[in-house]
Amino acid sequence: MTVPGRKVLGVNWALRGHEGAWPWLLLLCVVAMAWVLGRWEGMMGGLGIWLGMQGVYVLLVEWVRRGDRQADLAEGFALGSETADTAIVLLHGFADTPEAWRREAVALAGKGFRVMVPCLSHEATEAEWFAEVEAVVRAARERHRHVVLWGHSMGGAVALAVAERVRPDALVLWAPFLAPRLGRVCVSALYALHRLLFIWPHTLTWFPAERRGRGMPSTHYRVQRVIPTRTFAAMLRMQYYACAAKCECPTLVVVSQRDRVVDNRVTRKKLPKATVLNAADASSGHALTNAVDWKDNLEASLSFWNRLPTAQG
Repeated sequence: MTVPGRKVLGVNWALRGHEGAWPWLLLLCVVAMAWVLGRWEGMMGGLGIWLGMQGVYVLLVEWVRRGDRQADLAEGFALGSETADTAIVLLHGFADTPEAWRREAVALAGKGFRVMVPCLSHEATEAEWFAEVEAVVRAARERHRHVVLWGHSMGGAVALAVAERVRPDALVLWAPFLAPRLGRVCVSALYALHRLLFIWPHTLTWFPAERRGRGMPSTHYRVQRVIPTRTFAAMLRMQYYACAAKCECPTLVVVSQRDRVVDNRVTRKKLPKATVLNAADASSGHALTNAVDWKDNLEASLSFWNRLPTAQG
C-alpha cells in the first residue's frame, strides 16, 4: 500500500515497511564510513558497541513484554440496544485499548445509542485497521438507520481515512492524529534513526502499564507497552492517509489547547469545513478520553449530532 502525500527528502522511505532492509542498510553505512576513513579498527569497535546496545535493548524489551503477556488486555465490545436508531462506532488511539472508551460508551448507551467499540490491534497494519472498521460499519448499517464514526487520536485518523468508503452520517474526531507537533519530517527522521540504532522487530512505547483517567467515574485499565515496529510505522503512516482523505460528511473536531502530541494548526487547515471546538477544560492534554472534562466534551459532540438534519429526519 502506497503512502499518499508528498515525499520530503526521501524520509518517507522510513515509513514504507522496508523492515528487512534495515540491517543491510546499517551494515552498508558502517562499511562505507570505514572505507572512506580507512579505519577498520574503529569500525570493528563501533560495531561492537552497536551489538552491545542491541543486547541491552532486547533484554529490556523482552522484560517489559513478559509483564504485558500476563495482563488481560481488553477486546472490542458493544453496548446499548440492537434496535437503536443510531449506532456510534468508537475508535481508540495508538497503543490503547477499547477500554479507553468504556465510560463514554456507557454514557452513550444510556442515552439510547448502540455503541460499538472495535479493537485496532497492536499486531496489525493500517490495511487491517481499515478492514476492521469497514466491517464494523457495514454491520452497523444493516441494523441501524444512522451510523456515526467517532475516533480519538490515531482512531480519529483511521476514521477520517475510511470515511470516504464507508460514508458515515457524521464524523466526530477527538484530537485526530493528522500531524505530530514535532513535524512530520522530524518524526519520520527520528523513526529512521531509531530503526538504524535498534533493529529488534519490537518497539517500546514508553507508556505506563496502566491508564488511570480523571473524572467520575474514572478509567482504569491495562495497556500494552511493547508493539511490533511495523505497527508503529503504520501509526505514523496514518497521518498521510488521513490528510489525503476526502470526506464530505458533517465533521466535528474537538481539540485541546495544550495538546503536545498533534499540531492543531494542521488539523484546522486540513479540515476547513469541519466544526472545530476547544475541549471544555483548557488544561486537558491529548488524551481526551481520559480527561476530567470528558462529560462536557461528550455532550458537545452529541449536541453537534443532534443539530444535524440527518439526525432529526
